[in-house]
Order: sequence, then C-alpha cells, then structure tokens
Amino acid sequence: MARYVLAILAAAVLCTAVLAQDMTPAHKGGHDDSETKYSVYDSNSQRYRPVKCGKNLCLYRIHVKLHIDFYKRSQPTPATFATTVGVYTGTVLDYATNATAGTFEVAGIATNQPAGPTDHLNVQETHVFEFGPERDDALTATGNSQVSPVTGEFADYDTAVTGGTGQFLGAYGSFVNAPPTVRGSDLTDATLTVYVPSNKL
Repeated sequence: MARYVLAILAAAVLCTAVLAQDMTPAHKGGHDDSETKYSVYDSNSQRYRPVKCGKNLCLYRIHVKLHIDFYKRSQPTPATFATTVGVYTGTVLDYATNATAGTFEVAGIATNQPAGPTDHLNVQETHVFEFGPERDDALTATGNSQVSPVTGEFADYDTAVTGGTGQFLGAYGSFVNAPPTVRGSDLTDATLTVYVPSNKL
C-alpha cells in the first residue's frame, strides 16, 4: 500500500514538473520578463518573433497601432440602433518601429435598442488581422463591447483571440484595444497576447 501511495505522489510531482517546464523561459537564471516583453517584428521575414517557446506552446505578445483607412456604418430605416452594422478596415503598424506589419478588418453589429441615454449598446464584434509577407498569417478575435449611444464611448470591452492561420495556426489568447469611441479615430493602440501550439503535425 505504501509503495502504491509513493508511486502516485511521484507521478503527481513529475506531471507538475512537466507543466512548469513548458512555461519556463528559454534562458536560465535572472528575472523572467516574458510577462511584460513584446514580440519583435522582423522586417526581413515580415513576421513577429515569439517572446518565448516551451515544449508545447509559443507565446506572442504583439503590440501594434491600428490605422483606420475606412469606416462605414449602416443603420436601418426608420433609424434604430438595433441591427446597426459598422465596418472598419485599415493598416497594422508595429508599435516599436512604425513599420507596416499587416492589415485588419472589423465588423460589428448592435444587438439591442437602448432604453434611454444612460443605457448601453451591446455590440458583437469580429476582428481579423492579417500578417506575414503574403498576408496569410491571420489572427481572428471575437467579443462583445458596451458603448454609450450618446457619446459613442466604450464602457466595457471583452474580446478573445479565437483562432489563427499560417504562423498562428491553432492560436488562442486575448485582444486588448482601447479606441476612444465607437466611431473610431485615425489611430488606436492594440495588444494581442497569443499562445500558439509549437508541436504542430
């Protein structure tokens, strides 16, 4: 019985060690700055480098500026907020170097009619970011935001990275964007924190 218990404990310790190894940075010793470090954009390959890779995952933290080139809103007649559709397209600029790193498209649809000026719009959004030399290293993010119907300002913003292609095949993670209003501005900052399987078959 004692041997059986010891075997179970040994297996548990081994599993913990394996999981910890996957989150260990590539360098040994020193402070792990991977929680604040950003991916570097390589202008030669036109791709982002991972912050770090473990046995099963590579971490990318992509900090960019989104330059809006086109914005269009379509509202039903008679005018209501419900089912109003907004579309953005534009250019992705690397935050550190200002180099053009890709393109992006955003589509959002309002799903409710605010009861009054203090009520918020619920907007379902889909974002697509296209990176790489052929623009086929894509990341998709979806989520929901709450917007003031009076000022257009965001009250809440919850969006997750739900998939990817090419370099980012199998990606998942988070997307943080802080535009001042739903009408957008010419330039906003965004950060994509993405985990990509490193053992693709």
